[in-house]
Amino acid sequence: MSNDLITVKVFRFDPSVDKEPYYKTYEVPFEEGMSGMDVLDYIYQNQDGTLAYYDHAGCSLGICGRCTGKMNGQPGLICQTRVEGNVTFDPLDQKKVLKDLVITREAPQPKESAAETGGTVMQDINSVPMIIRREIEALIAVPLIKAFIEKFGREPALEVTREVLKSLSRQAGKLLQVVGGGNGMEHLQRALPLFSQGGALEYELLEATPVKTAINVTRCKYAEMYREYGLEEFGFLLSCGRDFALMEGLNPKIRFTRTQTLMEGADFCDFRFSSEEE
Repeated sequence: MSNDLITVKVFRFDPSVDKEPYYKTYEVPFEEGMSGMDVLDYIYQNQDGTLAYYDHAGCSLGICGRCTGKMNGQPGLICQTRVEGNVTFDPLDQKKVLKDLVITREAPQPKESAAETGGTVMQDINSVPMIIRREIEALIAVPLIKAFIEKFGREPALEVTREVLKSLSRQAGKLLQVVGGGNGMEHLQRALPLFSQGGALEYELLEATPVKTAINVTRCKYAEMYREYGLEEFGFLLSCGRDFALMEGLNPKIRFTRTQTLMEGADFCDFRFSSEEE
């Protein structure tokens, strides 16, 4: 653990005990690349077990989004946001606090009915399917990537993008363990349905044993979305390119292979997983 310390201020409020909210200050050893969730975990595990927060929220895959809060006043996913120095944590909405950084997810009824908004009312980030989040991401990221390519050259720009996505995917893989209850083959199998939420993927399960998992993805709405916007050039980079780093984060002992993808024009994606213990 580093000898460098950062000052961490955390919003604290228990409505059943406290008359008013307040901030409590902690000193936490700083490690390069640590996320906001790493900071809160350290405080909870080593300094203050009364702190209430969404402990890894259940995924860190950008699927559940329950750990959304504010770091230095900026809203975002705490499990994905890196800490660069002293930091202040706040709940996303202080009016909805159940305790500390945990807020109620019950929202007031919107004025528009579900019928008026296409059948689905999206009240916060938890209501937004992953496929839509990736769509928003692509529409923002691709223009930036193109600008970086023009400014710095294609390979340097793409290399930086790959490294950022790999880092985020490894973190997501580590927290995928929470969803499945571990990092073994059976836990991976348990987590597979998450990736098809909202119809994002359609797949055939070919094999599921204690040491092997095999699926063919027969439809990928991610690929369809990138093509629809004319962004297929970057589809593999922004989507498929995350898969290997995700598995490294989940369990580097599980061997992952894939020889073709729908994104690249194949008829299906062949995902194959095998345990080194087989």
